[in-house]
Amino acid sequence: MDLTGIENWDAGELDTIATHLDVRSPGELSDVLATADRLPAWFAAGDDSPLMSDRPADQLDTAAAVGAARRLAMDTSVAVGHLHTRLAALRGMAGASSMTIAPDGSVTGDPAAPDPATDPQRNRLRSRLEVSARALIDQADDVVAEADRILTAIRDGRISARAASNVADALQIGATQGGLVPAPPPKGATPAAVRADWDALPADQQRALIATHPEWLGNAPGIPSDVRHEVNLSRLAGVRSHLREVRDRMRKQVDRHLFGGLFTNEDAGLKQVERKIADVERLQELIGDKPWSRQNPDGRMLLLLDMASGEQGKAAVAIGNPDDADHVSVTTPGMDTNIRDSFPGAMGEIESLRDEAYRQLRLTPGRHGETVSTIMWLGYEPPDNRGTRLPGWSFFEVAQQDRATNGAPDLVEFYRGLDATSNKDDPHLSAFGHSYGSLTQGIALQQPGGHPIDDAAFYGSPGFEAGTEAELGLAPGHGFVMQGDRDWIAKFQTRKRFGLNGPAPLTTNLRRLDVNPRTTPDGIEREGAHTHADYPRNGSNWQLRVSGYHLARILAGLPPD
Repeated sequence: MDLTGIENWDAGELDTIATHLDVRSPGELSDVLATADRLPAWFAAGDDSPLMSDRPADQLDTAAAVGAARRLAMDTSVAVGHLHTRLAALRGMAGASSMTIAPDGSVTGDPAAPDPATDPQRNRLRSRLEVSARALIDQADDVVAEADRILTAIRDGRISARAASNVADALQIGATQGGLVPAPPPKGATPAAVRADWDALPADQQRALIATHPEWLGNAPGIPSDVRHEVNLSRLAGVRSHLREVRDRMRKQVDRHLFGGLFTNEDAGLKQVERKIADVERLQELIGDKPWSRQNPDGRMLLLLDMASGEQGKAAVAIGNPDDADHVSVTTPGMDTNIRDSFPGAMGEIESLRDEAYRQLRLTPGRHGETVSTIMWLGYEPPDNRGTRLPGWSFFEVAQQDRATNGAPDLVEFYRGLDATSNKDDPHLSAFGHSYGSLTQGIALQQPGGHPIDDAAFYGSPGFEAGTEAELGLAPGHGFVMQGDRDWIAKFQTRKRFGLNGPAPLTTNLRRLDVNPRTTPDGIEREGAHTHADYPRNGSNWQLRVSGYHLARILAGLPPD
């Protein structure tokens, strides 16, 4: 299948089939079977017609086969119509920018127009058009394969009426077996390809995936944020129930051990499950208190929910929908961060950051209407003094990179997913990393394949394995570091240019921002950031500290003071 084949696909013939197979009584069923050779497309005359070849002798099974065939024709017609609409829209976008989409989905520009290779905006559009066009081809192939599967089942007599007692019931039962089943997001695909694949599905198949396989969607970069939020929110209760069942089974195992399972793997595992239950309950409390919706655009979105992998729960929560925002920040927290204990304060911090970014935009001429979303991303396991480790062990882990290295690929995919699902032509994305989270962020920005981040700030950092903005994939003047005068993290930095995690942050060529107390240009007297936890927090006057003011300005796409 190619784009020409999609354009030539006749949905009218499919509608004709669906109309002809609109059976409601035994008499109508006989009439349809007698005239099956008149059906176009897949249901052609002769022995190849699935309704004529080896059809079941039982009338109810035959009715079920007719119901399946009608549902297949209807679903395929909807899918083809959606493909036509999407392709027309892509061709319109391409034409408006002097580009052409070839039958294989490749996109070329008018020789007289600017070269996409030297024009970032045109290259971004060209890439999106190409990914979207090829997703339509993939979806068309999936539709053909699904249709062939169902037609083969009809032809082989595998569409069963089961316990139907009349023709009407049999038709309905058959219809459930004739529906197109949407495929999961493609494995190993880029977030841009996942988004294009999602957009290639008609709305009813999108809803079918949301209803039947939420686990495929909630943590998939490239699936729109409102969908991820919906499915993750719907999963919370079920995840908690499952964890409670696991906990009860493990308690029984632990009770059978000598000394109640103390010092055993079962005992450690039970503690981990209990903490994950507490994490889920905290998310239910935090999201349920202020959930995002179209009616509440300033609410909280659950963009990541993972209680299956690792020792602790993982989650990402946004304030506002990042897909609709002009400016989006992703904060990666550091040592000892967990959902149960840390997220209540973290939500307050990113809400204050968002509020201040809006305030700074309102103070700037011409920027009043721009929108902002902030995200707290805990999609990795930072060093944590909880659990089975010895007290203080996490301080030793700050000097290790394994947790940061393991989390970095997921973090950069999250960045790419935000870029892919944004409804803005080119959203302004900022990456903020605190403590060990800044190391994870620095490694993420150096992952193969690049990233869409425009600005990055590292604060309270043990190092981030880079000394220049170029190494981090940032434009000059778009990388920042902050460090308080009493931050213990300095103990993990040497006086030499290279420390345990690359150059000491204050020796890099990133711009060092002054975090000492002062009155900022907006006329507010702000406290400074001195200790390791100060940077994102309000001061005693309930205003963001100087460090938070810097972050808000960076988030808003404004130069920090």
